[in-house]
Amino acid sequence: MHSKRIKRYFGAWLKAKTGKKGQIALRQVFDNLARLGRYPDEDTIRQSKLTVWKHLEERRISQLRKTAWIQGFSKYAAVFILLGFTAWVYWQMAFSSVDQPEMIVKQTLEGMRSTITLSDGSQIRLNENSEFEFPEAFLNGQRLVRLEGEAFFDITPDPDKPFIVQTGNAEIVVLGTSFNINTHQATEVTVASGKVKVANRDSREQAFLQPGQQAVLDGKAIRIAEVNPEYFLGWHTRKLSFEEEPVEKVFEILERAYGVEIHTTFSGKRPQCLITGTYEGERIETILRGMKHLLEFDYQTDIRTKTISINIVQCK
Repeated sequence: MHSKRIKRYFGAWLKAKTGKKGQIALRQVFDNLARLGRYPDEDTIRQSKLTVWKHLEERRISQLRKTAWIQGFSKYAAVFILLGFTAWVYWQMAFSSVDQPEMIVKQTLEGMRSTITLSDGSQIRLNENSEFEFPEAFLNGQRLVRLEGEAFFDITPDPDKPFIVQTGNAEIVVLGTSFNINTHQATEVTVASGKVKVANRDSREQAFLQPGQQAVLDGKAIRIAEVNPEYFLGWHTRKLSFEEEPVEKVFEILERAYGVEIHTTFSGKRPQCLITGTYEGERIETILRGMKHLLEFDYQTDIRTKTISINIVQCK
């Protein structure tokens, strides 16, 4: 296509006045440029610019004799650079989107929970007041998602595509396992099965967790402790098993598992009795009534504020 016609079409396109004929012509130019291959790297672009301007500088020195030629060359050089840049933008818009799958965001409000099945078959159980971002399909050799709040992960094994959870300054990498993440305060990762790598993206510190271990990322440090995973998965499984746990520890676990606040007061010195029992799929009121066989106490429930006030008298 003649360069003057290209310039005329391009000028009209910049002014948003391109006619149908001009739009077709420009699209053909863009397509031809895009077919030349991937867009050049930064070094290639820099060398191309230097070459163009070197020619211009050489010609400028003899401009008294070749003014007309220089003006023509400058025009063609400008058109070349402008069309090259436009083709790069066009390539980015036309082809880079292929590698960027659509992102989906799921949110839960107060009192809501949601189960999400990902494209690889992995299942995510999202707790209340949480946000989970994931792609419509996993590409580029990895499975990357983001979480704010709390969720239980049951990941489909795939050694060729590690599963990565990013949250705050933490990154959790797994191949196939089940674990819980809670970010409402410090980032807390509790492993139920498999093996998990936890890394702090700021300090580069990392640790590997086995079943029954928990990592807490607070600032730049990673603290690891041995825990009973059931106590941290109760909100998801509704299964709790206590083996001679102190009274106050039991109430802390119930708070996490049922998303409530429990305020305790004592009518004397703190009771030293230990609680043993297993509860599965029970409402918290049922558990409290069961505990009355071991502990003498009264309680009141405020449904509006999700608060339970407990006055403990003594052990039975």
